[in-house]
Amino acid sequence: MPNLRHQRAPTTVKKNIINLNALPLVTRILYLFEQAIAHLLLPFVPLLMLIRSRKEPVHFRKLLDRFALGAVGHRCAVWIYAASLGETRAASPLIRQLRAEGFNVLLTHQSPSGLAEGARLFANDSGVSQAFVPLDLFWAVRIFLRRFQPIALIVMEIEIWPAMLIETTRKGIPIAMANGNLLEQSIGNGRGLRSHLLKLYLLFSHICTRTQNYYDRYIRLGVDPSRVSVVGEMKYDQLIDPAHLRMAKTLRTNFVGGERFLMIASSVEAEESLLLPMVERLIAQDSGLRVLWAPRSPQRFQRVADELRSKGIAVTLRSSLGRAMDAPMPQTRVLVVDSTGEMNAFYPAADLVFVGASLVDHGGHNIIEPLVLGRPVVMGPSTYGVDFAAEPAGQAGAFESLLDASALEERIVELMADQVSLAQMSAASVAFAADKTGAAKKTLLVIHSLFGPIAEGQSK
Repeated sequence: MPNLRHQRAPTTVKKNIINLNALPLVTRILYLFEQAIAHLLLPFVPLLMLIRSRKEPVHFRKLLDRFALGAVGHRCAVWIYAASLGETRAASPLIRQLRAEGFNVLLTHQSPSGLAEGARLFANDSGVSQAFVPLDLFWAVRIFLRRFQPIALIVMEIEIWPAMLIETTRKGIPIAMANGNLLEQSIGNGRGLRSHLLKLYLLFSHICTRTQNYYDRYIRLGVDPSRVSVVGEMKYDQLIDPAHLRMAKTLRTNFVGGERFLMIASSVEAEESLLLPMVERLIAQDSGLRVLWAPRSPQRFQRVADELRSKGIAVTLRSSLGRAMDAPMPQTRVLVVDSTGEMNAFYPAADLVFVGASLVDHGGHNIIEPLVLGRPVVMGPSTYGVDFAAEPAGQAGAFESLLDASALEERIVELMADQVSLAQMSAASVAFAADKTGAAKKTLLVIHSLFGPIAEGQSK
């Protein structure tokens, strides 16, 4: 696959680059104040990274990346900013399509989980290089742009960092947003400092978003309607690793005595006080029930396991099962998933998936992956963060939102005792997800129409 080098910006590219004058004067003035405050806090950054490195050593090992002084992988590549693990997964179908067309990709992250997931997904692709994104300081971003010379920036979902966007625009590099995810809660009342921060969306040459509701929100912010497209959700286009499917099959076989499997996915600390007694009651009532529990935060892995054990529940940590998860678990009632990047190895092993951040007012976490894998999904009442998928999935019969923890527990008991209903919901999940594919291809077409022949140039 050739390495492509951008020699000069075609006319179509120049036409679609936004001028900084598109930003209101107040927003530009606030940017200066924001940068001043950021520089006052700069001396504390190494200390913060050192503290975070106690649990995630990569923060300190790659500290130079934060100042744009780390190793340069690919120059003249398409720069994709995928902050964390979820955004990295969402970006993966688009990255694969860019690579199939011969583009090199520079994939940057804010979190170690995003960095690790990108390394896993593209371990065998030398055309994808990775780094932590630089600190949002004007000079760090300028150094980054000078050293890496990206031909375009694609920002995933909702991230709007002032220096990244303003300095990239200043450099004459086109910016697009993929999988745009602007929630009503993010807009707020449309006043105050937040309203000026949201004006940064005006710097995007184009925004590819999920549904008409998202489209309408961008228009309310003042984005030109011709620069927003509804293309769907790219997570439906993710490639499922066959190794994960094999691991799920092995796991279910080795879960000795298991007849029915419930997964608790991406639970947050605030709702775990409700989930812990619920799980205790569920497994006490059903000797054939086994639970897979994947807390959202790595800091909660051991804590959830300890709290389950304090209730007399037999717990196994995923990390004790070996890479292929082929160790038998004759006494285990709950497997705590203390790993990242492997959720697709657990969804297929479950009969029913509860997705967290929904029993408290957090809006809910990602439901698309279990739906793609044909698993019925239940949640609590707070789903505003995933309503773009939850509402149509509910209409299709693949998803249910319950009023509270009590109603959720009651429904789990009902569904686990009714294999016919579970099978119907599973079939609905498969059909629903299959109908939603294609967003990555549509996004790529938008990018082509915006930036023109960004592959113009010579092979190195």
